[in-house]
Amino acid sequence: MPLAVVPLLTRTLLLAPFVLAALPAQGQEPGACVRGTGEPRAYLDCLSREQRASERRVVHAVAAAGKAIEARPELQPAQRRRWIGLLEEAQGRFVSWRDFECQSIAPYEGGGGQKTIGGRLGGVGVLEQRMTCLIGLNQARAADIERRYALPAYIPEPEPVPPPPAAPSEATAAPSATGAGSTQGAPPLSGPVRIIELPVQPQ
Repeated sequence: MPLAVVPLLTRTLLLAPFVLAALPAQGQEPGACVRGTGEPRAYLDCLSREQRASERRVVHAVAAAGKAIEARPELQPAQRRRWIGLLEEAQGRFVSWRDFECQSIAPYEGGGGQKTIGGRLGGVGVLEQRMTCLIGLNQARAADIERRYALPAYIPEPEPVPPPPAAPSEATAAPSATGAGSTQGAPPLSGPVRIIELPVQPQ
């Protein structure tokens, strides 16, 4: 085995218990979301809010880690820039792994999905399993970064990450029944109309 792979494997094995401990057990709801106390849509909306909050926590943790690295006086500017760049690259690789793990693998680990043709899963249980997977991995990742990159007391915390804009409703998101080129409901045009003349090709 190449020597460069050994530290990576060692680090992965050391972090595995923390990641697994942060994942909700099968049938266990994260945070304040409780299954079975109301409409399924309300429960999924609650999970969606928890997921977005966990995403913001991860982004905030990475931003704070960058500020903590910048505050290291013993490092040269080039070293700080390289460290921050590598941390951002590692975060990008984490996101790619997390998305595949939660999108493709996590649904098979829950008991709520219904098998359909081709071995694919469907139903509310699949959405629940995906979101609980995202929440658990986000919280574990954020907690790990916060532990490793604590900001000095004299460094202010970065600005909180604003929540993403609300998703459009089905009425606004659905394409118009009159076709993609319809202007029904579009705002009126304002300002001068610019006419672009095309050059005339010689006969």
